[in-house]
Amino acid sequence: MTPDLTRRELIRAGGAGAAGIALLGASACDSNSEAGATKTTAPPPANPMNVVVVVMDSLRADHIYGSRARTASMEKVMQEGVRFVNAYPEGMPTIPARRAIMAGRRTFPFRGWKPKWDDLPAQPGWEPVGSDGEMWTEVLARNGWTTGYITDNPHLLLPVHKNFRSRFDRVVLVDGQVPVRKKPKRRVPEKQVDHFMPASIDDGKSEPRMATYLSINPRRRAEEDFNSAKVFTQGMNWLEWAKGRQPFALVIDSFDAHEPWDAPRRLVDMYGPPRPDGIEPIQPFATPAGRWQELGLSQGLLRRMRQLYAAEVTLVDVWLGHFLDRLANLGLDGNTLVVLVSDHGVLLGEYGWVGKRYSEMHEALTRVPLMMRHPARKAKGAVSSYYASTHDIGPTVLSAAGIDVPDHMNGVNLAPLFDGKRPGKKRGYRTASYNTYVSAGDDRWLLIAGNKRQELRLYDRKADPGETRNIAASNPQQVRRLWNLILKDAGPKGLPKFPKGGGEG
Repeated sequence: MTPDLTRRELIRAGGAGAAGIALLGASACDSNSEAGATKTTAPPPANPMNVVVVVMDSLRADHIYGSRARTASMEKVMQEGVRFVNAYPEGMPTIPARRAIMAGRRTFPFRGWKPKWDDLPAQPGWEPVGSDGEMWTEVLARNGWTTGYITDNPHLLLPVHKNFRSRFDRVVLVDGQVPVRKKPKRRVPEKQVDHFMPASIDDGKSEPRMATYLSINPRRRAEEDFNSAKVFTQGMNWLEWAKGRQPFALVIDSFDAHEPWDAPRRLVDMYGPPRPDGIEPIQPFATPAGRWQELGLSQGLLRRMRQLYAAEVTLVDVWLGHFLDRLANLGLDGNTLVVLVSDHGVLLGEYGWVGKRYSEMHEALTRVPLMMRHPARKAKGAVSSYYASTHDIGPTVLSAAGIDVPDHMNGVNLAPLFDGKRPGKKRGYRTASYNTYVSAGDDRWLLIAGNKRQELRLYDRKADPGETRNIAASNPQQVRRLWNLILKDAGPKGLPKFPKGGGEG
């Protein structure tokens, strides 16, 4: 077994071949641990704080702030820290959001994108995480922090992200989500697939994908073997390992609450009894999205789907709570900044869609929970209406840790809020990109459009909170104002023209 050493310890000991050595811990999943390349580090500043950033996929803000799901752990973080009620990713979905989170830099409007990555969808914004300049974890590493990344996000497990993974001291990869790295040997009967996927979905891809998921996630497994439980358990193991290697910076990237919405029975039962026909629609559409009427989903199936999603959110929250308890039991929470965020929400039948549809950049899809807990519990219980975004996390973390923010990071430092001050840059609106669509919004208005200024949709959120009535034709001044904000944030070159074929799917 490989000794449990960091890259720096291997170098100091004169060990050869530090790069690529697996750092094995206490659990089986650590066989997927990776160590990165060597680096030069400076001693950390006096009394440095640790950092934990938790990214949770497909988490709707209304299920956290609106109590649509039971999330006691996140509520506790909100009570002890600052929560942002106007947090919107500037680029979506999965990979563009993580690019911004890690680089502290906007990906909007996906300029320069080309469909050249074999392991990534051919959609604007999908470029490897870490390709936008030095990440905040690397800046901390240069200043003496031990860094780590733990994830079951299937996109980050693929070879295209090997370079990204190599830039941490210790990475743990957790299998269990689809698409998988290795085809499973176990087969599940078609009858079991039909139990979890409506028969109306027959596109040639969804059924094999569901069969794969069920084959690697047996139905009678213990709660500890559900994917989010495995991810946060690895986080707890990482804390045990890093306790003697402080200061540290850890990113936990949970693919849940992404579909399939598969939670233990005890949590599902909190939201309603099983259907009489026994069908559990844990993924009633082909990823990334589908029109529920075209899929033949009944109102009953939609209702059950929403219950399963809420149960999945609660599952993530329960195991996040176990992780935060371990942080406290190890005596680390009094010296650790905790940041919780999601990459985007998900549509649960709104606007005719289930899943993620880039043309539907409404609140349900774009507004996410974001909360930060200072180790000294500064600004305890504060609520901020500032328009925060994913690319603000890097500058905020670095500033809170006492490290200068690099010039290439153009996110806003939100750390002044801990001292009751306003961020240095005003933001009275938000803009974002998702595939070939863009949006702009403020406290009242929302504009959604194709990036060639087509399909213009304007909503008055004050008069129409559900964003159901398109009034673009009768409000050309508001359309023009919001479109100009999109162009302003896109820069002098305007919005990019994407290669033919880009943006499908």
